[in-house]
Amino acid sequence: MRRRRFLGAAGSVAALSLTGGLNSHAEAQTTAGASNAPHVSGRRKLGRLEVSSVGLGVQNVARKYETTVPHRPEMINIIRAAFDRGVTFFDTAEAYGPHGAERILREAIAPFRDKVVITSKFGWNINQETGERRPGLNSRPDHIKVVVDGMLKRLRTDRIDLLYQHRVDPAVPIKDVAGAVKEMMSSGKVLHWGPSRCCTG
Repeated sequence: MRRRRFLGAAGSVAALSLTGGLNSHAEAQTTAGASNAPHVSGRRKLGRLEVSSVGLGVQNVARKYETTVPHRPEMINIIRAAFDRGVTFFDTAEAYGPHGAERILREAIAPFRDKVVITSKFGWNINQETGERRPGLNSRPDHIKVVVDGMLKRLRTDRIDLLYQHRVDPAVPIKDVAGAVKEMMSSGKVLHWGPSRCCTG
């Protein structure tokens, strides 16, 4: 899929749900947009992991910036409309909310969890009980394990299909990070992993 078609398909998914053109997994409203919205086709490989050619970033569903943020029911409809149009790759992170985006994604994909790929990210110094964002980064092995267990609870799933290190923690050698993730892969909590951004900021 060329870049222009890729962007057009992604935009149509969001526009479709915002105008109410949703079907089996979203609120049933028939509009002209529903019949004209394209279906996402094609697959891509991320290493050994196969995903839909278009993914949906589940980020700004719980954060409060100056822009208008869709409320929870609307965001759930957007995610389900994307799935109905062939999107099976959903990307989120513990930092989005914090934790709020993962909970909304959980609710949205509950009817079809085993048909989609979930990614989430670790690496920030976030309190797993309160969601308080503390200064700096934190990729210490013990913290990573606590974060992943928290992700599994918030997403109500038994595995993270693709786990990213959100930012590189200069205080923790990458071999220690890899060792911690390898342990979780051995236990089945994580299926694939990699870096999100190879920087600290």
